[in-house]
Amino acid sequence: MTKKEYLDKLTKELGSMSYNDVKDILSDIEDHFTVGISAGKTEEDIANDLGDPKALAADYKEGMDLPKILEKKTVNEKKPKAPEPTSATVCFCVLITVFVAIPAFFSLLAVVLTIVLSEIAVALGGIALLAFFWTFGPFKATGLLGGLALIALAVFGYALSYFAVKYFVLGTKWYIAFIRKTWHEGL
Repeated sequence: MTKKEYLDKLTKELGSMSYNDVKDILSDIEDHFTVGISAGKTEEDIANDLGDPKALAADYKEGMDLPKILEKKTVNEKKPKAPEPTSATVCFCVLITVFVAIPAFFSLLAVVLTIVLSEIAVALGGIALLAFFWTFGPFKATGLLGGLALIALAVFGYALSYFAVKYFVLGTKWYIAFIRKTWHEGL
């Protein structure tokens, strides 16, 4: 019997119980399948270990002791503590951050802000030309085309700005992850 078939039969048999209880029971059984599969068992083996879904549902309904296989194993072992960083690792992380990352971060931030602000200025110039092109006398067409060109340039610049900001943020996240990994795992 597959996991889906087992869970379907168990759901049918648990039908008279409350929704939350059925949901919790099914979650426990799904966890049991997941653990069993990761241990190399097949779905059929796990279903056989659990026994008949009808009998299991009756045990749940009656509040009887569940089969030993469903008892949660408590692990008293603590996660191994990450080793303390060595002085070489600390020096590397501090020096690379102070002398490379921070100056690069602020330089790139200045470039990105300059791009964004210049695009705002270009867009405003284009809007101003479009708003007042009719006052240019014989150069109305030039004013109109100039305004449209500036607006198009601003739209193109905004697309570039989007990618500049996106990759700036991604690069910053990558750097932070790199330093964390280096700090915890060493060089």
